Amino acid sequence: MKVAFRVDASSEVGTGHVMRCLTLANELRTLGAASFFICRKKPGDMIEHIKKQGYHVYEISGGSDTWKYEVDQVIQILEKQSEIEWLVVDHYGLDAQWEKIVRPCVHKVMVIDDLADRHHDCDLLLDQNLYQNMNLRYAGLVPESAKLFLGPSHTLLREEFLLTSKKEEWDGRIKRILVSFGGTDPTNETMKVLRAIEMLVQKPNVDVVIGESSPNIKEICDYCQEKTWTKIHIQTKEMAKLMEAADLAIGAGGSTVWERFYMSLPSLVIETAANQKEIITFLQERGGIVFLGHSVTVSVDDIFLQLKKVLDDKPYIMGVWQSMNEIWKDHQPYGVSKYMMGGETS
Repeated sequence: MKVAFRVDASSEVGTGHVMRCLTLANELRTLGAASFFICRKKPGDMIEHIKKQGYHVYEISGGSDTWKYEVDQVIQILEKQSEIEWLVVDHYGLDAQWEKIVRPCVHKVMVIDDLADRHHDCDLLLDQNLYQNMNLRYAGLVPESAKLFLGPSHTLLREEFLLTSKKEEWDGRIKRILVSFGGTDPTNETMKVLRAIEMLVQKPNVDVVIGESSPNIKEICDYCQEKTWTKIHIQTKEMAKLMEAADLAIGAGGSTVWERFYMSLPSLVIETAANQKEIITFLQERGGIVFLGHSVTVSVDDIFLQLKKVLDDKPYIMGVWQSMNEIWKDHQPYGVSKYMMGGETS
């Protein structure tokens, strides 16, 4: 079976879309499918990273009429291939109008989304986040015949997580902190957090994860080299092990939230993008995260004060950890990919 992925990464939009598509492509490869990617060439595009995972990437560019110019390029690419079973679209800028034009080139269309703000012409939709009235989010936005995979039980988790032990027991002590704000972290929340940790009298050990495309990579590396309590990891393949070793994570509210939930790792969360607001609000109301605020308003002092609270108040952070475990539902590994291959449907 052949699968095409239309997805982008950049310094502006981050790397999350590409990472979850790579996870799905890897699952499909394990089940016997062959995949290729179609990506726009731009700063921070992760095209080389995708190639290193063993996938061919067709590069497309913009034009004066960007939307139509892209469709023409994508159609040309798809028409050169034979018998494409699925086209997977993970892109906030594309909707039903685009999907209808490319549909004749493939057998089926899958959409990965978490905004529910536009119509889709698809056979399958995956939204791995958790919301109020989740089952009603896409009513009227997708064909009635479309198969919906909704909620964190369908989270696309890399194999490294499935092979790593979760935190089954915890006494509330925070000896190690994981700081990770995705592949780009354009607002440099990482440095805010590091400066807040530096203000603590007793500093836990800190693992700092950044991507190769981070615009702040030099500043963060220079800082960490001077601090004995930090260890930096660039484009790591060991995220699951880092989460396993940590007692607390500090990061954004994107898809990595569910990696932390799966690993039973409590977290302090800063909103770094508009699409994170709804899920963060939902989890905050249920006590499953410690929400610090939007990146524009969160200061180093704000982070320091909340860090001091969770370090000094074990019952408080234990309550967050327990709420997080109550929210998390059983994960269904390979559920979506098996369905795509014609197997299980739930």
